[in-house]
Amino acid sequence: MASSLDIPGLKYACHQYGDHDLQRVGVWRFEDDAPEAATSTQAYWIIFVHGGGWRDPRNTIHDFVPSIKHMLSLADLPKSAVRGFASLDYRLSPHPLFPQDPASTPANELREAEHPAHVQDVLSALRLLDTEYGIGSNYVLVGHSAGGTLVQQIIMNNDASYAWGPAAPLPAAIISISGIYDIRGLAERHGGVYEVFATGAFGADKQIWDAASPAKYTGNFKTILSNGPRLLILATSAEDTLIDIPEIDAMEAKLIKDGVTPVVIRNLRLEHDEIWEDGTQVATLIADAVAKLQQQP
Repeated sequence: MASSLDIPGLKYACHQYGDHDLQRVGVWRFEDDAPEAATSTQAYWIIFVHGGGWRDPRNTIHDFVPSIKHMLSLADLPKSAVRGFASLDYRLSPHPLFPQDPASTPANELREAEHPAHVQDVLSALRLLDTEYGIGSNYVLVGHSAGGTLVQQIIMNNDASYAWGPAAPLPAAIISISGIYDIRGLAERHGGVYEVFATGAFGADKQIWDAASPAKYTGNFKTILSNGPRLLILATSAEDTLIDIPEIDAMEAKLIKDGVTPVVIRNLRLEHDEIWEDGTQVATLIADAVAKLQQQP
């Protein structure tokens, strides 16, 4: 029976990197293994981290499927430039609309994670991919919404003052789409549900919120990027009513202050979740990133 994770021309495998049901990675590779890409330093894995406010069980590894399908049709992203695709799940925090009974829910299905569990899971997933597929630093790491926060935290984790978990190989490029970069700032501007999901994911101590916020990182991104991504892309949509423009402004300002010049794109179209649901813009961002990497010496 066909699965919603089946994509014509690709073979799919799922790997567990922990005991929890959500500690899993979906991997798609070309049916012929694209041998020309497997040994090329100019070919990259494309790895996606979904959003959902660290808590929404409706956001899963499936979220990357529309983008993968569009990438397969792009002339600007030839098969020889791609080693494979992967999408990560991670343990989630509680969601009031999807309650669970701790007494009757198996431990490996409970959604009760709190920071830094989410970023620890992403690190674990990347280490598994390196062990299983030898991704090294030949990958583009893409995150949407809370996933956009997590991909920045992968960099921050290389600062010994943070070090939420054992390090994973850093990517060649990061693409952060509609990311949350100043958790307290976003909650203060919007209140209500933003305060609730931030508390659910990070606890009530707002100093922890700040410490987890990439735009409030107390170290220097240029210093920890010296052996990390060669390309950093921030993107957002003016039509996004959930994550506002001040978020990308704050992240850009922090990076520039630290001596890093990101590529900043503010003219994406569509509402927040429609960006990944449609997938065309995500695919284009990835194709552009791979082309830029291949042009670098």
